[in-house]
Amino acid sequence: MIKNLLAVLFFGLLIMACNSDNSTEPKKDTEFQAGLQDFKDYKSWKKVATKFGPDPLLQSAHGANDSLFRNIYFKDDAKATNGEYETGTIILKELTDETGNVVGITVMAKRGGDFNPSGNGWEWFMTDAQLSQIVTSGDNAQAANGACAGCHSQANSNNNGVDWVFTRN
Repeated sequence: MIKNLLAVLFFGLLIMACNSDNSTEPKKDTEFQAGLQDFKDYKSWKKVATKFGPDPLLQSAHGANDSLFRNIYFKDDAKATNGEYETGTIILKELTDETGNVVGITVMAKRGGDFNPSGNGWEWFMTDAQLSQIVTSGDNAQAANGACAGCHSQANSNNNGVDWVFTRN
């Protein structure tokens, strides 16, 4: 009786092992949805750059043609792997005036899943300076009527950046 039970158990485990998914194919990203709460502690993130004044790549975006500072933060020290950021990556750009007052905040979050496939899964946000409300958000077409994606798509060309991101961490 015990021999039979052990044999059944052995063959059951063997069948389970044969049916397990041992593929090396990447699995589809699960979708990540960011919101105001995910941005609130950005001052504790890694600040990777501070830029000031005109930037020919930014044209008029992010206060590039005036006297604003652009402080760029990466949540959890996110880095691109094989040219792509992973789902859940959040990059925030804080715009400050010459006295250090925050005058605007823009964010890009890698949502992944089936969201915005033509934008490689990125969602774009603009918030008020106090992070109390989202002014605009969405995919390539929705956020700022396509202005976010229109500019960030350039990060993929001429080695200006990687995966829609101009500033590298």
